[in-house]
Amino acid sequence: MNRRAEYYAIRRLNPYQGVLQVVDLGGVRMYSSDGRRWQVRRVEVPSGLRPAAEIPGAEARAALEGRPPVPYPLGDRLELWLLDRRDDRPLALLASRRWRWEAGVPEAAAWRPFAAGGARFVSEGYARRTGLRRGHAERLARLVEYAARPRPRAQWFERRADGSGVGLHGLRVGPGLEGRLLPAAAFPELLVREDWPDEAERALVADFHAWHAAYLLAHDALRPATRARLERAAAARPVALLEAWPAIPTVLDRERLRVALVQGRLMRAAR
Repeated sequence: MNRRAEYYAIRRLNPYQGVLQVVDLGGVRMYSSDGRRWQVRRVEVPSGLRPAAEIPGAEARAALEGRPPVPYPLGDRLELWLLDRRDDRPLALLASRRWRWEAGVPEAAAWRPFAAGGARFVSEGYARRTGLRRGHAERLARLVEYAARPRPRAQWFERRADGSGVGLHGLRVGPGLEGRLLPAAAFPELLVREDWPDEAERALVADFHAWHAAYLLAHDALRPATRARLERAAAARPVALLEAWPAIPTVLDRERLRVALVQGRLMRAAR
């Protein structure tokens, strides 16, 4: 293992697109979704914080050749949360970062569940309860948006090992919120709060997480009950599970996922 490099994973957020594995050399980082194909990027690092890699080609090769196997633990402990207007608790995850100098003041506080509208997303639970079978992505976005209105606020938190979080700066965050310590239970476990007052809304959010289940399984601090729920949902979308598989650190029902992976390979080959 290259002693100079740091190996961790980060979440791609707003909209959510899974987890990237990272080999970090300071001024140069390499990113991969599967641990096989890597992209090299230069990074502007503030002077004096970390030494920049002077020869990215040679250092990158050395860091990749000496890398530990993926997946790596999540390293983006700084999280930017949209806040609920009622109690200023975290509502939906907007961004995450590894380093404090990357956590700037956000210009806006808008949560996006999908790219390009998410027209393919259908919540069967929401449809059964409302009779509406279209526009579920837009309905989900409005649900979260309305919970944060009229002047949405967003705050950075530095998460601790026990899941608690210290409030930092943010957008429209006053001094009364900076420095606060929230317990782990105050943060949604996944991407957005699931405890909504309306049954149809709860189903909508649950199905949103089920849609992303294969990629959410890459998160390494899930409760066993949550991981089991996500595994069941991921098995229903075998191709997505096949794509996300290299980043998943823990498996509870290995036989269920093994069958789903075989299905995913067959479905991909038939395309």
